Amino acid sequence: MPQNLFAACRVGNGLIAKRVRLDLNVQQAIEAVFSQQEGYFRNGVTDEVDFDGSWRPDENEVLVMDIPNDAQMFVDTVNANAVAIPDLDTAAFDQENIKALFTGTVNNGATKVLIQQFSARQLLSRRFSLLQDGNAFRRMTDQAFALDNSLACIAEGGKLKFKSFHKMRAIVDLVDAYKVATDQEVQDFASHAVFEVADQAAFLASADQISRKLMHAINRSGTLNTYTVPQIEMAANVVGVGVTLNAGKIVMPSDRAEVKKLLRFLDDGLYEAPLSRQRYITNSKRLA
Repeated sequence: MPQNLFAACRVGNGLIAKRVRLDLNVQQAIEAVFSQQEGYFRNGVTDEVDFDGSWRPDENEVLVMDIPNDAQMFVDTVNANAVAIPDLDTAAFDQENIKALFTGTVNNGATKVLIQQFSARQLLSRRFSLLQDGNAFRRMTDQAFALDNSLACIAEGGKLKFKSFHKMRAIVDLVDAYKVATDQEVQDFASHAVFEVADQAAFLASADQISRKLMHAINRSGTLNTYTVPQIEMAANVVGVGVTLNAGKIVMPSDRAEVKKLLRFLDDGLYEAPLSRQRYITNSKRLA
């Protein structure tokens, strides 16, 4: 059964599917392209790693999460009757707010969806594009687009499999999978018995996404309730993080960069190499 090509369009806070109508020859060619890209995506992958926001996969790994609510549309579309899916407006293609192109199959009740990211740079009509016409080239003026050169993810078995969080975030709302501290959590963090925060309002106002992600991870790990202030101070000194104490509490720095340094340390994000003694910020963490 021929595979249909669909576009995932962002409308408000959700994604909707629209069918991209193709002639038979193009449809067969696109099926081959997606199949080849699936082969590249799976090639060499031996391990699936549950996504927790802190691990960048190695070449033999793929990240896996339960399909978020925002991405369930991909599976539902492939399972539906393609005739029931509205067509993409080719006359206003560049206004459809397309975030992904996808196709899929259903075999023995198992649905598989192959998904590419789509961005404005793929709209050839917005660029000075040349099209062969006999022995010369003419400028392309019709609506046209290019496929991406790789898959962003595969949806199958109730899971979303991907290698790049940044590509996924450009397609799917991952707010439920990539947690950051809320305003209340930031305030609770600043009020913890371990810390002395001189200006909690200023601390809240300066808490950006990176700091909030770190605070959420620290809260989740229970670090502040597991270790005493002297233990934290001693460990901080080992990796070169200066900690100031006042009345038995850690004084929260006022400088934003120093705050992040302290938060990264508390999140086990600072590392000293055993041989060179060089200190690094770790972007990925996974137990050996």
